[in-house]
Amino acid sequence: MKLACHPSTAVHPETTTDPATLRWVVSGITLPFAGLLVSAPGLDEFLNQVRVEATVGAVMATVLEGTWERIGAGFRTALTTALERTDEWVGGPDSKPLNDVETLRRCADELIGGPVCAVAAMHGGSIELGDVSVGDEERRVDVTMKGACRGCPAAIMTLHQRLEHQLSLRLREPVTVREI
Repeated sequence: MKLACHPSTAVHPETTTDPATLRWVVSGITLPFAGLLVSAPGLDEFLNQVRVEATVGAVMATVLEGTWERIGAGFRTALTTALERTDEWVGGPDSKPLNDVETLRRCADELIGGPVCAVAAMHGGSIELGDVSVGDEERRVDVTMKGACRGCPAAIMTLHQRLEHQLSLRLREPVTVREI
């Protein structure tokens, strides 16, 4: 079975720490690669104004010219059109196809680098991604707990209730997270 990282809604923007960059969450569609998008039906007219990078479950878009207030509605329409024809997307030279392992790795990396890391950092610790494996029966993510998280009973809850649960929701497949 092909893994796809699926957030919960069709297409919606999320803010990032950079006001020029929006993370357009994509659900129900597996993007063909991760990396810079150089051509896509519907989006081509925006690619001189917006830098677009495909990733697992989302498109990261950074306004180069103009503002999101001015081009946001048109970009959303163009992105919706492009998502209907992902087989025609052209990636940059560093783009990489997304296989099951890479999909799981990118989803885990995004969560560890974002909301899960924030919880660990509030308690003086951190979490580092280790190995990722996908087999017929199991999808597994290995992590290393650092700082105050190492040996902390609350860290186990963070791993299972936050990271493991979010990965399973996004991938729509059970994922096991273990500390190494």
